[in-house]
Amino acid sequence: MKILVHFKSGFKQTFIVPKCMLALDFRNMAKDIGGSIESIEFSLPPRRQSNISIAERRLGIVRLPEKR
Repeated sequence: MKILVHFKSGFKQTFIVPKCMLALDFRNMAKDIGGSIESIEFSLPPRRQSNISIAERRLGIVRLPEKR
């Protein structure tokens, strides 16, 4: 899972952490690394769209499921 942390100093850092990591443990780790935290953004790719390319995601292209 990608997590973007905005620190009060203005510094931004993206972390990639396992889904099983507790949010509180992550927050404490990020605080130790960068100092006071202003905000934290958690993001997961949509499950159905995880196989599309980054360029397609930026353009908002959605693939329909293939017919069986």
